[in-house]
Amino acid sequence: MTMHWFNNPISDSLFIPLATLFVVMFGIAAFALIIFHVFQVRLHKNITTKSASSFERVLWQRYLTWVIIAPLFAGALLSGPLAIAILCAFLCWQGGREYVLLTGIPTGYRLTLVAGGWITIAAVWLFGSSMLAFGPIIGFFVWSMLALQPVKGETEIGKRFVTGIVGLWGYLYLGWLPAFLVALSADNMSGLVFIVGLGVALSDVGAFCVGKTLGGPRLAPHLSPNKTWSGVAGNVLGAALALVIAAFALPALPLWQRVLLVLTIGLGSAWGDLLESLLKRQRGVKDAGALLPGFGGLLDRIDSLLLVTPLVYYLAQLLWR
Repeated sequence: MTMHWFNNPISDSLFIPLATLFVVMFGIAAFALIIFHVFQVRLHKNITTKSASSFERVLWQRYLTWVIIAPLFAGALLSGPLAIAILCAFLCWQGGREYVLLTGIPTGYRLTLVAGGWITIAAVWLFGSSMLAFGPIIGFFVWSMLALQPVKGETEIGKRFVTGIVGLWGYLYLGWLPAFLVALSADNMSGLVFIVGLGVALSDVGAFCVGKTLGGPRLAPHLSPNKTWSGVAGNVLGAALALVIAAFALPALPLWQRVLLVLTIGLGSAWGDLLESLLKRQRGVKDAGALLPGFGGLLDRIDSLLLVTPLVYYLAQLLWR
């Protein structure tokens, strides 16, 4: 068994390309936001409307949030699997807090959800990706036992079953799925981990920009009224842009494999976004929390990442093993 500790991120061959890419990307984004501000001022004759001003403020909040989380993600990536495991443990913990509020399951169940997630993440870090196969199996038996226990304030016995299912789903969503990020990192696929992170980020930006610009038929009006089919096209375009500007992070791949990777990231991002929208709509809230300015809760930012990572992991196993 090989223990994976921290690496020196500066010594990694990806450090200089990533740092350069971030400087260029955030510089271009800041310039675009300034141009947007000037355009708004001129359009409204030096007096911006309340809605335009609010929209611009949200854009700047998102920009500043990205300025913080992008280097953190890249730093964990370059520091090795243990750093990624610690990052995933945080995602599980904070995501579990928001999930409990969204679903209404007893707060005590969050402890089981988070503990199960941490054990899964640690097992994958210590023993490799083969541990992923045991998560759903063990999780089923653990949550089956919990479902037999009384639920505080229950008015009907069926509530136990629903609570157990929601708890198991939460563990798979926030404990098991993040462990795939550790598996990718532990398998020396740091370049692919970066592509996943950047692809999801630009896919989200692409969906926002294209959907706002083109509009069109709604994708799922009952789940997310603002999402459109043009936004899905933006998802794919954003993922494609990520592969173009970060080609240095991947080995030479045939065009058809790159197209397949783009579709996996782009469509997987839209899928993950809708899945989290389902959680929020059944609770009747707009955001999962308020941790990240401009985005809402942590789940509002990592919903696509949670779905895309395992999809890319299995795609990599299928194509490149």
